[in-house]
Amino acid sequence: MPIRAPVGDTYRKKSPFTGLLDHMKKVKEGISLLQEGILNYIDGDYESFHKITEKVDKIEHEADLIKGNIRAHLPSSVLMSVDKRYFLWVLREEDAILDHAENLARMLDMRQTKIPIRLKEDFKVHMGLVAETVKEMEKAVKNIKDLIETVFSGKEREETKTYIKNIHKKEWEADQKRYEITEKIYKMEKSLSPMDEYHLLKMVDWIDDIADHAENVADWLRAIIAK
Repeated sequence: MPIRAPVGDTYRKKSPFTGLLDHMKKVKEGISLLQEGILNYIDGDYESFHKITEKVDKIEHEADLIKGNIRAHLPSSVLMSVDKRYFLWVLREEDAILDHAENLARMLDMRQTKIPIRLKEDFKVHMGLVAETVKEMEKAVKNIKDLIETVFSGKEREETKTYIKNIHKKEWEADQKRYEITEKIYKMEKSLSPMDEYHLLKMVDWIDDIADHAENVADWLRAIIAK
């Protein structure tokens, strides 16, 4: 007679949180590449940026395949230790990060806008803060996976809360830098062409949107551990 694996083993083998973490790794990889590309773009190296744009497109497609596989094999609520709706919202917000990264890269690749010298360092710092927000998000996602597998132990729960706080802190710092850059752009508008001004404002907004979606992931993770 064949031996059947216990329900617990079945759950572990099919845990959607493993797929979520795989998806998160693609998100982090894509944002790391985008950060490298943005630094090149700021310094006027548009050829290198174009190559990175193609890589970001590829990573976004790979992440979509992972997302599709997760949704296709999502277990029933009986085998889900958290609300399935919360899980899907986390996945959706993770995916939105790479979508924004791809859209930003494509937009910048279409038009080579020279970044004013007085804004270069600000843009680099802003992109760095956004990338740090995503890194903290990856830690939180990894920890939530460990938390689920240890049946919501106190230690992992507190660690997850710490990572969530860090995400909010980094997102706030990114927002402050965004406002600072936006104010500087408005003060420079007389020396900028209307299209350059629009492009710079769009660039800072779309970079910041990445941190906003990372914060949304944190909010849904908080909802998960609050259950």
